[in-house]
Amino acid sequence: MKEIPLLPFYSSINAEIGEFAGWRSPLWFTSTREEHLAVRSGAGLFDITHMTRIAVNGRDAQTLLQHVLTIDIQRLKLGKMKYCLICNENGGIIDDLTVFRHPDKQDYFIIVSNAITHDKVLEELEKRSEKLDVEIQDLTFNTSLYALQGPRSLELASKFTGRDLSILKWFTGFETIIDDVPVLITRSGYTGENGYEFMFWTWDVEKLRKVWSRIIALGAAPCGLASRDSLRLEAGYPLYGIDMDEETNPIEARLDFAIDLSKEYFIGKEAIMKILESKQVRRFLVNLKSIEKAIPRRGYEILDRNNHKVGNVTSGGFSFIFGIGIGLGYVKPEYANEGEKLKIKYREKHREIEVTLKPVVPHKIKK
Repeated sequence: MKEIPLLPFYSSINAEIGEFAGWRSPLWFTSTREEHLAVRSGAGLFDITHMTRIAVNGRDAQTLLQHVLTIDIQRLKLGKMKYCLICNENGGIIDDLTVFRHPDKQDYFIIVSNAITHDKVLEELEKRSEKLDVEIQDLTFNTSLYALQGPRSLELASKFTGRDLSILKWFTGFETIIDDVPVLITRSGYTGENGYEFMFWTWDVEKLRKVWSRIIALGAAPCGLASRDSLRLEAGYPLYGIDMDEETNPIEARLDFAIDLSKEYFIGKEAIMKILESKQVRRFLVNLKSIEKAIPRRGYEILDRNNHKVGNVTSGGFSFIFGIGIGLGYVKPEYANEGEKLKIKYREKHREIEVTLKPVVPHKIKK
């Protein structure tokens, strides 16, 4: 079991510690509800050091990423970041990730992907880089990652950095030094709120505790991974390993915006094109809202009005904003309609739910 650098410190202030994707991390500091609402109304700080970070550098870095990633890496400008996928030959999703192009180095890219796929993504990049002039460096264990999220994040991030970050556009970033620690700052997040992520180039506990404490002192609430999960559900963001995997293609996961079919080639493109041409998509990922009192849970069957199974819930929880159960799940294409009324099988009873193709809580990101 791996541990993030500040885990002993979080334990000393009575955070609830749990396991996620092979890492021990704080689940909450106060309560999931309190931290969730702090992000929606003010600002919350998450330690997401468990996430995978990989640098791809060298003359053939673009060649490798153009081959592996679903976007056209040649169109990614310096200092910009993009959400995309790595797929297998069958079009199945190996992982979803962000790729950032360094603002000062033409052929230096940083990938942030999921903790659960750390080894798989690293192996995929290394396997595809044979005979190429490229260096692949695992940064996961010598950098730390924090996310400041919420409507007050601009105010607090500007105070913390000593810079006016209102000029920083969504999915862009830059490098600087804070408290003698080099840091990559990007405007991004996983909550549906405005936010910033700080990748510090250190695992030094004292340095990290200092920067973490400074952000908290400015007014951010310490937040754990439980509220991060409830926030991403309200925002309609799927979680790899739960809502999608290698048996899922980008079309049925409704992630077609993350693939660029105009580029000549990427791994899995041919298989994805065949799915589109055949028009035989077996299912679609949709957001779910409970109409009757019940929380959709992973594995629950989704039923039509005649109680025939039409899908399954993949993840679910409680919306602290609306006070209802919400979730994500796959349904047959004919039921993937805005406002479609369906049911979940809940403790041998049926509870009515509603399909929505939009986030349950609208995103508040000014790009």
